[in-house]
Amino acid sequence: MWRWQADDELSALLQCYYSGEAGLWDTIHRMVDEELRQRKLPTSAYHIRFRETSSGFDVIIEDARDYVRAE
Repeated sequence: MWRWQADDELSALLQCYYSGEAGLWDTIHRMVDEELRQRKLPTSAYHIRFRETSSGFDVIIEDARDYVRAE
């Protein structure tokens, strides 16, 4: 799992997204992908979560394999 505080631009987009504004997910996803690349972290399949904090949002990235159900 990787976690960091969203910058002001991403936090503003997330606030709009969670307020119901449509059409923002692609931009949010691209911003997270870019941050992963800048941090030299894997950009393969992952699960994105956001947690609102007093100063904006935390970005939480988890490996998608953690969400696959064992059969």
